[in-house]
Amino acid sequence: MGSSASKLFEIPKFFVFSKMGTFAGSAEDRDFNFKVIPHKTDEGKSMECCTWHGRNCLEKSEVQSKTYTLDQEGYDKMLADLEEMYSSLPEVQTAYRRHRERAAHLAEHYLGLDDYDRNGGDDKP
Repeated sequence: MGSSASKLFEIPKFFVFSKMGTFAGSAEDRDFNFKVIPHKTDEGKSMECCTWHGRNCLEKSEVQSKTYTLDQEGYDKMLADLEEMYSSLPEVQTAYRRHRERAAHLAEHYLGLDDYDRNGGDDKP
């Protein structure tokens, strides 16, 4: 995550948003999703940060939204708020983690491919 502004999840640095770039991200390990949308109006520039939990898209979720000023100070506040929300959530069982646990279980309880080949295709030890 060398280019990320956060050590907890991927998010671009302020420059992207200062150029009116939109960014959506997620952290699967906590079912945490966010989208940052810069806005330019007659009153000035701001950025809206939408957050939601779960595996559904933004349109199908219960979304919380907060507006920040579109400057470095507003960005820093938004990033701190996102990191606090992320840190407060419990970890969830991701598909990858379930896959790795299942693979470990199979490796522990069944012969591996090397054993199968060594026994001439016979799956008995």
